[in-house]
Amino acid sequence: MTSLFKKQRPKERTILLLDIENGSVAAALVRIAPEKQPKLFGETRRHLPAQHTRDGKSLFGRVTVAAREAMRSVSEVAARIRQHPATSDMGRIDAVAVFLSAPWGTPNLELGRPEFMPQIQDFLSKETHQWAGDVPVSFHTSTGSGVFGLRALYPEETNSLLYTLTAEVGELVHIRDGHVQGHATMPFGYHNVLRTLKSHAGISEHEARSAFHLRHLEEPLGAAAEHLAREFALSAHDLINEGDIESVFVLTHEPVAQWAAESLSETELLAELFPEGGTVRAVRSAHVTPHIAAHASSPDLSLMLAALFVDSHAR
Repeated sequence: MTSLFKKQRPKERTILLLDIENGSVAAALVRIAPEKQPKLFGETRRHLPAQHTRDGKSLFGRVTVAAREAMRSVSEVAARIRQHPATSDMGRIDAVAVFLSAPWGTPNLELGRPEFMPQIQDFLSKETHQWAGDVPVSFHTSTGSGVFGLRALYPEETNSLLYTLTAEVGELVHIRDGHVQGHATMPFGYHNVLRTLKSHAGISEHEARSAFHLRHLEEPLGAAAEHLAREFALSAHDLINEGDIESVFVLTHEPVAQWAAESLSETELLAELFPEGGTVRAVRSAHVTPHIAAHASSPDLSLMLAALFVDSHAR
């Protein structure tokens, strides 16, 4: 029997992305269309200052403020787009996808699903309703989008460790044959490095952030690199067995990513993890660019991976 009705093709949609880390918050719009690359636009990221102490309550307060600012910025972009007849449809937000890093969201491998901190989930549900209207809101872990991106970008890597480095926390994911075998967190982030540089070198935070690129503060940067490698080795030893992995992928913001990758590749602390040798590589925005249309001159890596994730899951 021949159907009288053609199957309706999925329509184009605009999704608001939120990337909630523990030291920054980002937002963007992504246009999802059948048989097209996802188009990312309106990107914005708010970086939080590195505080002397890591107090959970104050960190939550600063993150929520940054989230409001990011959503306001993206909502204004959407409103301007809606004013032009040729692009009005792109400015209508059809859904919101929220990606949460530790401690706000972490995978629970025993239950087979992610877990989210109820306090921030409730806050974001209300805020997204205010800025995006009554649209579906989905919650995901940043670990999930990172693992998906690694599979898509490096399908030939069958046994690897994904190291996601955020401001206050590091996350390790063991991936074997495309499946997650283990997950761990470590209490070390790139804000630890900023604190070390600020206190030992007597410089401002802006100067400390630039040190990742300039590499002119060799002694304090070297001490921070040893600290990072030591924390990584301890967490990795608890997660995997000797010789379990062949490569490590570092996922974080530039220029921290290259510095962190070099810190791990140049240390002898990882010799037990790689008895037969291995590689440490930084995942870069340039690796994702061929798979996505991004308007920013320096596209945000985390938002790009989130865009790839929602594009795949929307099909």
